[in-house]
Amino acid sequence: MNNFSLSELASFDGENREEIYISFCGSVFDVSSRRDLYGRSPPGPYHIFAGRECSRALATMSLDPVDVGRSDLDNLETITAKASKSMNPEEVQAAVAKALQDWQSKLSETYIKVGVLSNDSKATDVGIKLPILSGLRGAEGSSMQQKLVEARRRGPLSLVTRKPRMYTQSGFLSAEECQGLISMILRQQEGSQFEKKVRAPLDVTDKFWSTKDRMFLQDIENRLADLIGSPAHADETCLVGTLTPPGGDSIADHLGLHVDTNAAHWRFCTAIIYLSSVSDGGHTVFPAAVEDGLPSEESEIAISAARTLLDLGIDHTDKARPSSASSCAAQELLAAASAGTGLAVTPETGTACIFWTRQDDGEIDPHSWHGGAPVLDDHSWKWTLQKFKEVPVWARGKHDVLAEFVRQTRLHVMSHV
Repeated sequence: MNNFSLSELASFDGENREEIYISFCGSVFDVSSRRDLYGRSPPGPYHIFAGRECSRALATMSLDPVDVGRSDLDNLETITAKASKSMNPEEVQAAVAKALQDWQSKLSETYIKVGVLSNDSKATDVGIKLPILSGLRGAEGSSMQQKLVEARRRGPLSLVTRKPRMYTQSGFLSAEECQGLISMILRQQEGSQFEKKVRAPLDVTDKFWSTKDRMFLQDIENRLADLIGSPAHADETCLVGTLTPPGGDSIADHLGLHVDTNAAHWRFCTAIIYLSSVSDGGHTVFPAAVEDGLPSEESEIAISAARTLLDLGIDHTDKARPSSASSCAAQELLAAASAGTGLAVTPETGTACIFWTRQDDGEIDPHSWHGGAPVLDDHSWKWTLQKFKEVPVWARGKHDVLAEFVRQTRLHVMSHV
């Protein structure tokens, strides 16, 4: 069995040589078969672990660079403070121990062990310059108190447009919470190729998650329910984590445009929380949105196209039939999006964008057509958390009841601005 020093392990990063090794609790594994995950060029979602010891980072579900390259688990003050509302220190210790065991089994079953770290190597090489996962805003160098203050710091709820009804709030999630969610998505999607958009359901009831994970997800569900005025219920989709890798030249090439009732008829409001910032591209576009004042001529064309599609029963541009009225309208709407007509929301770590798919009369809002622009920076990954709020079952029977429910949620949010 080969012995590796930290400097020798660091050379197996996929760049200095072909192989990619990582160390977990001192056991060195060959992960070269998953260059899409651990490779640095182009950067995979786990590239920060290449050539490094990663037991502390995985056991505490952290992608913070200060936790990578370390195996020590003596000081868990940060994670203990972060989980203090749902777990006591002893439960945190137990959760970390369980995660450590689970990851050891997973790595041993998936990859070949090629050696161990030498006894004189202490895996605490925090002095080495670390590759930071693009888009994440780590808290390196911050004290625990500073991190806790950041977690409580939220910006005001700001009205962006009335058509569609849209609000944004910076700091809805802290940088640490965003990193925690990204870590959960990566754990759940272990083995994915990450060559195209990945959607990861983050269900509070999923037994895959630890008690701490479930409490974290439930807290986010509660925050959104309090903000929107609609408690989470069993008949709506759970939270969904999304990774959008770089690629595509236009929105049409990427994923097209849609209204959110395309996947579930009873959706009335959507929350998009950006878990990472994107340096180029990746914004959410609303080509038929109207800000203050009268719509421009370009906006009127986009709005007309949006209404035509809905009138024809089309809720996604991909569903438009070639050489038809729906195809013409879809092309007009896509062209408007590409030209920058309407509104674009830029991904910023922790910012929430909340908009209504339905109007006060309960009808689908044609201004709510939207889509994600492609990520243009090859070194950026766009991470989001989405929640699609749905009308509860009791309000679905009569249209006037549904309309009143939607109206009340809009009034609820207006009272918080």
